[in-house]
Amino acid sequence: MSNPKKQIRNIYGYCRVSTIEQAENGISIDTQKKLITDFVQEKFNRDITEWFVDAGVSGTVPINQREQCRAMTDVIDEYDIVIATRIDRLSRSCNDLLQTIPHLEASGVTLYLCEQFNDMPVVYPKEMATKGLESKYDMNILVNQIMLMVLSAVAEMEFENTKKKFAEGKIAWAQKGYSIGGTAPFGFEFLEERLPHGNRMKTRKKLVEIPEEQAVIQTIEKCKQRGLGARRIAKQVANTHAGFEKFSPNKVVKILNRKFQGVST
Repeated sequence: MSNPKKQIRNIYGYCRVSTIEQAENGISIDTQKKLITDFVQEKFNRDITEWFVDAGVSGTVPINQREQCRAMTDVIDEYDIVIATRIDRLSRSCNDLLQTIPHLEASGVTLYLCEQFNDMPVVYPKEMATKGLESKYDMNILVNQIMLMVLSAVAEMEFENTKKKFAEGKIAWAQKGYSIGGTAPFGFEFLEERLPHGNRMKTRKKLVEIPEEQAVIQTIEKCKQRGLGARRIAKQVANTHAGFEKFSPNKVVKILNRKFQGVST
């Protein structure tokens, strides 16, 4: 494999984490910074010139649409080095990577993924092509591109699996009567409970029924079964439930459209 150019101008560290990963996988910005800092000290005996950090940003968001990643690509120049921990920190999109890599090569930038490949560069400056009989194709570039395509495809699949598991987990908690975010739905109030979560305890909000509001929900359900529209249902609620004289048709629609919470069983 060709080595990156020895002359170095700037060394940039790039970190990214999404909210799902922060909550579920513990891939923290501090952990990424430490891995990158240790790598740079060991290999180059230098400090990071500048950090670019996209916190709470999904890897599926295109590189040029992330604030810090875009800022980094705007300043990188020949003989610069970019270091991330893994390919999925840079991007989870194969197409996005295939568009970005030629830009890095043409700019004369070297890219390391220090946790995945240690001191082996995965992108390095593209040499000036010779012409005629002396020209040859750089097989190292082809190998790197194939490797990155495979890795990014794996990263995409892992992300889709993570999203699926996260969504399934939220649905499971909702079906058990726990909050999955936001305010308490009509008919319920929150009661905090401490529950085991792995090797630690986690606070979850249990949805507890409010009898007066549950009675309203039952009226709404009965009116719906009779084929009444939202306006007539709202009027029925106002006429039969004290304290709900100004119940709106919009609220009726919201209650009827809820998927997991808000209907007494």
